[in-house]
Amino acid sequence: MRGGSEISVGVPVRNEESSIAALLESLLAQRLPSAEIVVADGGSGDATVAVASRFADRGVRVLELGLAYPGRGRNEAIRAALSPWIALIDAGCVADPGWLEALSETARARPEVLAVFGHYEPRLATEWDVAQALALVPAIDPATGCRPFFIASSLIHRSAWEAAGGFPEGLRAAEDLVFFERLESAGVVTARAPKAVVRWSLAPSPAAVFRRLRLYSRHHLLAGLFRTWHRRVLAMDAAALALIAGSLAWPWLLLPLGLAVLTRLLRTVWSRRGAAPGSAFRPDRLLRVGVLLAIADVAAWAGLVDFLRDGSAR
Repeated sequence: MRGGSEISVGVPVRNEESSIAALLESLLAQRLPSAEIVVADGGSGDATVAVASRFADRGVRVLELGLAYPGRGRNEAIRAALSPWIALIDAGCVADPGWLEALSETARARPEVLAVFGHYEPRLATEWDVAQALALVPAIDPATGCRPFFIASSLIHRSAWEAAGGFPEGLRAAEDLVFFERLESAGVVTARAPKAVVRWSLAPSPAAVFRRLRLYSRHHLLAGLFRTWHRRVLAMDAAALALIAGSLAWPWLLLPLGLAVLTRLLRTVWSRRGAAPGSAFRPDRLLRVGVLLAIADVAAWAGLVDFLRDGSAR
């Protein structure tokens, strides 16, 4: 890889008229310019396409796919890309100026690497954002300096995408997790780039968190990924329900239940304490985190009900 001339950027979008301009401006301001930016629109009903098209004279191409989930958007962007390397980012994110440069440098340093995954940071505009960062955003792994693989901060060689068979196109969520497993199964060599940072917008309210996680829950199950989330949550909640039922006869069982709930809350916040400005253990923040953990559990169950009710329908 010689530089940005060998890198295209792919962006799947849908109904992102309020965020797409900021994302494209951040991509056009990269220290290492890309060869092009391919926006794959999955059937927006707002002005997303019109806004993105205003950047056509600055190297942005827009693909209008009709109704499509992100997996198909990424696949079509990669198919249409002119470069052998494709950087992927999502709507709702903005890239730091050195994002593409850091991804590229990591790929250049190790020729055997065909997929590079960068870092991501949640935007913390409100206290509910801080609570989400403490409750739901994966913690940074000290060994890599990154959070777990995030498709919206990645650089993929076309041959790696082909080896993995592309992204599944029938999933609204978890398509990236399936793709990661396919990369591993295909023996694709990956690397991490902790200095390749994108800033990611979180759900704007607790109600939006519930809607998002309910959808994620259903599509995790459609993807066959029960083991990655539901098994742990459902086992934990089943044990809690058993203690509540037992407390009708033995009220003292509420004590271990309360201790378990408190332990989960404190362990969750402790593992992500660096994500919060100031003290992560402020009472108001702990309360919000507790609410979000409860919302996440209910959303997991609601998604399971949706999956069982609708079967494989999407």
